[in-house]
Amino acid sequence: MNYKTIYKILLGFSFSFLIGCGKNNTTTPMKRDIIDVVFASGYLAKTNEYTVTANTEGFLNLSLVKEGDEVKVGNDLFQLSNGVQSNQLDNALVNYQDAVTKAKPDSPQIAQLQLQIEQAETQLELDRKNLDRYSALLQTNAVSQLDFDKVKVQFENSKAHVEILKKSLSDLQQSLQVNLANAKSQLRIQQENNDDYFIKSQISGTVLNVYKEQGELVKRGESIAKIGGGGNILKLFVAEEDISRIALGQRAKISLNTEKDATFDAVITKIYPAFDEKEQSFVVEATFTNAPTSMYAGTQLQANIVIADIKNALVIPTDYLVKEDIVILEKDKKEVPIKIGIKTSEWVQVLEGLDESTRIITPKKEKE
Repeated sequence: MNYKTIYKILLGFSFSFLIGCGKNNTTTPMKRDIIDVVFASGYLAKTNEYTVTANTEGFLNLSLVKEGDEVKVGNDLFQLSNGVQSNQLDNALVNYQDAVTKAKPDSPQIAQLQLQIEQAETQLELDRKNLDRYSALLQTNAVSQLDFDKVKVQFENSKAHVEILKKSLSDLQQSLQVNLANAKSQLRIQQENNDDYFIKSQISGTVLNVYKEQGELVKRGESIAKIGGGGNILKLFVAEEDISRIALGQRAKISLNTEKDATFDAVITKIYPAFDEKEQSFVVEATFTNAPTSMYAGTQLQANIVIADIKNALVIPTDYLVKEDIVILEKDKKEVPIKIGIKTSEWVQVLEGLDESTRIITPKKEKE
């Protein structure tokens, strides 16, 4: 939306002065207090607002909040249908529990290998003793070299068998730990997926709007509600041609649609750096310096942002300008340039070129 700049001059000209100007089409500049403002429309918002959206698709089974409810971070808001996901979570839990059981030190698979290792180590010890005995007998030629070699081969085989069983146990334990980690990861994924069906609040605040009724289908990414937290701020929309005149700390007069007979003071606290394509305006924020008693998020409003507050300014009616900065003197009908400041459809501020004693005439009087 585009908003034209509105400059208001608070002059309070008397009725007799206006009649005098109209009678002869002449006037003299006058000194009055004036205010230069930029108009903006907008609405009342919360400092921290977010839209509650669905991370998955499902029917809205349960609405736990309504508009106006206060919520805390982590509170349950809505529950979506999750029959299939619930089954997947159950399966993941069963697989995880099975993986935990198998990975325990006393699990059947591990216990069986440990028993085989103990038996193999016992056999290895017997074969080692037998090898020592045959080695001593070989020294006295009580046994043949062939018999000794057979005992030695038996010992080497037993030794290798123990090493193989120990390696098998290590591989089994590692494999079971990997399976456990995978099962745990899958369980976590299914739990997170399942959590998508239980929508929780991400901030503490007030439920401003609920967009879905119980039983309605909610699609992935669709808005369900809006929650607002923190204090109240004013979102103001300023036209492109006016944004360069806005600065932090400027005062503003606010008129709320809920209290049209009153005005409230505010101050500019933030200027957004980019043009808002949706609003077709620049966006600025303001906060109340004197706030209304009752405030409702989303309330539409109008604002006059004070650009300059000038005391004792010299002004003339805008109709007396021949061009942008030219007036006609009554004395010799001569066109003279002036330096102007604030200008509206009715009045213009004179910075240089005229004083309070100079009489000027309208361009219409000259044509006549």
